[in-house]
Amino acid sequence: MDLHVVTRYEAGSDAMRQYVEKKVVVLSRYFDRITRMDVVLEPEGSVHRVQITAHLVNKKVVKAVAEAGDMLSSLDQAVDKMQRQLVQFKERLRGVRKSGDSPNVERTPLRKTIVEEDDYLRTPVSVEEAAEELEARGREFLVFFEAETEQPAVVYKRKDGKYGLIRPHR
Repeated sequence: MDLHVVTRYEAGSDAMRQYVEKKVVVLSRYFDRITRMDVVLEPEGSVHRVQITAHLVNKKVVKAVAEAGDMLSSLDQAVDKMQRQLVQFKERLRGVRKSGDSPNVERTPLRKTIVEEDDYLRTPVSVEEAAEELEARGREFLVFFEAETEQPAVVYKRKDGKYGLIRPHR
């Protein structure tokens, strides 16, 4: 793993660089195919920001950013975030391998399965009669022909217990 530490706005001490190296090298335990790590240390007044960018195999890039009152705690937070992301990425790779697909292959969308049901009232009825028939059949919706217009309509049971009516119009 190639490690790059960049300190902005002030000269970084050797002790800080050694601490960064010690904390970041541990991340290779969680994912062993890290090609390069970039660590940027930015003190901005009373807030210290640490950004860790991990370059993984297959050109995958993972970033973790943390801000805190001092540089050491912000570095610890960023390392913890990076650790979680690396573990998640490794778990996703394991899931892909178990399914037999390669991680870069786009999966084709599943075809929609349509089951045709012949469940509607052919004789024209009123809306109230359609609601009674819906209740008697125990279904979620019922397609019927209205008695007044002889046009198709749908009556359905709503979540609040009331009935809904859908009429097509042009």
